[in-house]
Amino acid sequence: MIILTGTYPPERCGVGDYVQNLLSTPTGRNWTLLYLKGWKWKNLRGHLHRLRQCTDPDLNFQYPTMGYGTSIIPHVLVILAVLFLHKRLYITVHEYSQLGWKGKMALNLLFLFARDVIFTTSFELGCAHRHNPWMRKGRVVKIRSNIPVSDHCKPMQERKYDVGYFGYIRPFKGIEDFMKAAKELRRQGKQVYVMGQTQPEFADFHEPLLRELAQMGITYIGDQSQEEVADIISDTKIMYLPYPDGLSERRGSFLAAVVNGAAVVTTKGAFTSLDQQRKFAMVSPSEAQVRIQNWLTDEKWLEQQQCNSLTYTKESVPASWEQVAEMYGQIIR
Repeated sequence: MIILTGTYPPERCGVGDYVQNLLSTPTGRNWTLLYLKGWKWKNLRGHLHRLRQCTDPDLNFQYPTMGYGTSIIPHVLVILAVLFLHKRLYITVHEYSQLGWKGKMALNLLFLFARDVIFTTSFELGCAHRHNPWMRKGRVVKIRSNIPVSDHCKPMQERKYDVGYFGYIRPFKGIEDFMKAAKELRRQGKQVYVMGQTQPEFADFHEPLLRELAQMGITYIGDQSQEEVADIISDTKIMYLPYPDGLSERRGSFLAAVVNGAAVVTTKGAFTSLDQQRKFAMVSPSEAQVRIQNWLTDEKWLEQQQCNSLTYTKESVPASWEQVAEMYGQIIR
């Protein structure tokens, strides 16, 4: 199988990380990465030539990625691959519900050319079916955290950090709400950190934010290996992840928290599953600081939330990236 993506490490994009994890598995090592840059009309001929050189008949189109931007050229490329190169097209859609009407329309057209479509949550599959009632395609292959399970997952009473945040340091990721709660928690002597990567295009956002963290005495943890991130989360009691649009099954930072046994405090949204609502603490940003402060003194609550995280991992998260890759293989076969 050929996997087509517009972003790949070291570029920072969740879909690029997802592809890298797939290709790192025993099953994925038999697949071909087609990582293309430049999505203007002038690039189309060269991209089609690159695709023609890949002899495998199965093409998996990962969409969207930051590299594609708002370009329609990726859609045109894969349609040409089906019509003229006779590729069998499989589309992996990561965020159908978040696309605008133009993005949905373009992708709906592309569904006509696909043998099958892979979604990362049942919510996203249902959303696509509501917009395309004629479509009988669609499978759910859940994602696994890019962050592994730490070898040093500690019980709650032995954990060093009280509250942590993990994710890209950029707008609309919830860090603004985290900062409001963290400021007061730090003032009360709690061990609080922000961990995540910055992106050059958002320097105007993260540079003043990092200065504010330093002034508040909140630890900032920058670029770390995946194993180091896992060790830090497994040494954290509560991960406060106030997603602006609410928790969903595809949130990588949430998955990193649960597989490493942290208590998750987050926000409810349209994409939050019933199981997540039952297992995890949903709070509004206005009440988060007081609720977290109280929960940190409740050992039974912390232990129960750790149990909930580990149970969710066992029931709802693929056991390995190899399992995810094998599901791809089953769909293609």
